[in-house]
Amino acid sequence: MKRGAHKDFSKLQIICALFADDIGDDLYFARQIKESIEATLPEDQRDTPEAFLAAAQTLVEQTARNPGRAIIDLIPAPDAQGFSELALRARLLEAIKRTCRFENPLLVLTGLKEAICPQGKRWTARRSVEYQNAIAYARDFCQSRTRPSSHLNLIIY
Repeated sequence: MKRGAHKDFSKLQIICALFADDIGDDLYFARQIKESIEATLPEDQRDTPEAFLAAAQTLVEQTARNPGRAIIDLIPAPDAQGFSELALRARLLEAIKRTCRFENPLLVLTGLKEAICPQGKRWTARRSVEYQNAIAYARDFCQSRTRPSSHLNLIIY
């Protein structure tokens, strides 16, 4: 897999979740939307999740055919002691409260890998297990706390 392919995949997931009614199962069309959003961004911001999400949210608001969709960007900031599942839980709960009014919310979890393994630290087997456990916890938490009629999309960026 080429370097950065996981970021492209996450961006495609975001586009497919936001424009599901328009795209259907046409991945080529989703890729065109992703590339057009990236083209609107300055060169130095094309790889940052915040800039891409802001541009995607702007596009959703401009098309405004489906006001029941929203992007909530959830960045788990590491505290002084490192990653905390309690802090992740608090941020997830806050995000779910903000999305409860939408039928098809999109919750994008960014920075989880960086919170567990800060810059300059090595990626160890223990950190890998902690990362997988954090992903499983986020999925289970979101699934148990959302309305049954809501179709929450959780994307780990």
